[in-house]
Amino acid sequence: MTAPREQRDEGPGLRWDASVAREWEAVKPGLAAEIWAEFRTDERHRRRLAWAAVGQRAIGQLFALVSVGGMLVFAKYSLDAGEPLVAAFAVGAPSISLAVIFGLSRMPGRTLENALARPGRRIAAVTAGAQQPPPEPTPSAGPPPGTL
Repeated sequence: MTAPREQRDEGPGLRWDASVAREWEAVKPGLAAEIWAEFRTDERHRRRLAWAAVGQRAIGQLFALVSVGGMLVFAKYSLDAGEPLVAAFAVGAPSISLAVIFGLSRMPGRTLENALARPGRRIAAVTAGAQQPPPEPTPSAGPPPGTL
């Protein structure tokens, strides 16, 4: 998905053409070449960061695959040793936590920190409400309807 045209960096400025380069050269000879070289350096850095992000994701996926494989191998040896409960816990609990972590990382706008903070906010709201005294009853003009 591409960014809107207004937000995309098109170069050293909105008007990168020969007239702007001539204006810069009039101010300081060699300035246009310096600005263009700086822009190219910045673009090269952005490309390297993009490749680093791809590598980071690939290493994360590889680590997850290896850890799940390790859990399965451990569970197989636990089953061979006659310990099915150990095998269930060795595969079940870590697999659920990995699924939650990877699931939340794929959902836009959802993070693990936000998911963990929500119950904390609920608990704080409930305890704040419990610390307030109950409202005092208001005096009424007579007995409630239907009591006479």
